[in-house]
Amino acid sequence: MTFEVFDEQQEPGKLVVDSSKEEQKVVIHLETSEVIKGYIDPEKDDLAAFFAGIDGDGLGVIPVRIPGAKEPTPVEVREIKAIFVVRSFRGDAKRNGLRFYSHGPAVGSIWVEIQFKDNEIVEGLVENSLHHLMGNGFLLRPSDPGSNNIYIYVNKVAIASYRVLGVRALR
Repeated sequence: MTFEVFDEQQEPGKLVVDSSKEEQKVVIHLETSEVIKGYIDPEKDDLAAFFAGIDGDGLGVIPVRIPGAKEPTPVEVREIKAIFVVRSFRGDAKRNGLRFYSHGPAVGSIWVEIQFKDNEIVEGLVENSLHHLMGNGFLLRPSDPGSNNIYIYVNKVAIASYRVLGVRALR
């Protein structure tokens, strides 16, 4: 099982992250509305493999290093709404996210809008693949290039509605 996120400026199957850091900043939203800010440490900056590993049976735990803590905090996958891989922990609460993807989805991607059970709405691109349909979760790349979110792992059990906004067919 592999995750592939296609971007016109990156090769298929390769997630673009800050390769100068071993750890990635994440903001984890639990279904209880609790928010955990910390770091994950995917081996060799391979986020795709990391997310594929947590998606297996949905019953595992993710070790998250909370700033100031000596030991990683285990977070149960079944309690996760979404994992936001972010540029900054601060974000910008006043920023209005882009809600329109002017160039249409990349070939092999689907442009979607997801509403979570807590009414939060996110929009972005997902890989048009069997894993996207069959897995317990999937990766979404936000359509807003100025967003603080780089990637979002969406746990399917937290979804209230899922709407396809656009598809670009292969020619």
